[in-house]
Amino acid sequence: MKTFSAFFCSLYCAASASAATTAPKEPIKSPQQIQMEIQSAQSDFEIAQKMFIPWYTGPLITGSAHNVPQGHANVQGYLFLTLNGHYTNNRKSVNTPNTYIINPQLIAQVGILPWLDVTASPQGFFKWEKSHYGQGFGDLPLQFGFQIKKETPYIPSIRFILGEVFPTGSYKQLTPSKLGLDASGGGVYATSLGLNISKVFWWLKLHPIAVRWANSYNISNGKASVRDFNAYGGGEGTDGRVAVGNTVSTDLGVEVSLTEKWVFATDFVYTYSSKDTFRGDPGLLVDGVAPVTGGPSSDQFSISPAIEYNVTDTGGFIGGVWFSVTGRNSANFASLVLSYTQFF
Repeated sequence: MKTFSAFFCSLYCAASASAATTAPKEPIKSPQQIQMEIQSAQSDFEIAQKMFIPWYTGPLITGSAHNVPQGHANVQGYLFLTLNGHYTNNRKSVNTPNTYIINPQLIAQVGILPWLDVTASPQGFFKWEKSHYGQGFGDLPLQFGFQIKKETPYIPSIRFILGEVFPTGSYKQLTPSKLGLDASGGGVYATSLGLNISKVFWWLKLHPIAVRWANSYNISNGKASVRDFNAYGGGEGTDGRVAVGNTVSTDLGVEVSLTEKWVFATDFVYTYSSKDTFRGDPGLLVDGVAPVTGGPSSDQFSISPAIEYNVTDTGGFIGGVWFSVTGRNSANFASLVLSYTQFF
């Protein structure tokens, strides 16, 4: 055994010696090259010391592509203070009496399974127009989020959403003297389908950028039974049904980390709704003219810049403005939006 081992040892040593004598030598670096490498390493080290794990409250409008983990919850309160006008069919903004709206909203999201969470979003409305006032509880959306893909260094987070809107808001037999301000719902169940995608990019090492893209399609189920003054128009004696149009929207949200706690965010929102069609007895207005019930198709493009302050990695504030840029048969609006979110 000793002779056998010695034989292979001699072969290995000879091969190693041969490789050592035949391997190409690395070129000798100049002092200038060495100094440049040292400076580059020092610069990378200094940048690494300043880098941080970004904290994001989330932009104001665009939905998240991340489910809440199983056994945890996230609660976010919103307050919208809105001034409403109107765009015509020709995309012209027309002067209308100013309508002021206070819209508090609560979003409660709970993780059920590693790939499933559920979100409920109750909301209310308080509206003023000159000396008229109305209020009401809004329709209630309930959504289930399915985590298709979790974010990795090279793959974005992908989340599919299936939801239902329950018609809990007031929409028919409204008080005529309130000018429709007591309308707070649509009167129909609606199924929502959504696909949200997000990714954090490190294009700027000290200012990571989070990008969200959220798409949704709301399908109205059935028709809204309307009587008298209602959310779709109408007057005394109106009695019929409204086939409510479907809605599609696409939102792009961008968040730029200024520091770990401070973030600048902007949303770009486009929404399109098909027409609402009325069939039945139109009734009469007080002047004896038949009222318009239903409405044409509409669309709207809006922007929402905001500033975030993240108190910790689990909670933070965000505030900004949300305003329409253009639209057709839709609201010309400006909103002050305030929000706080907390993860448990």
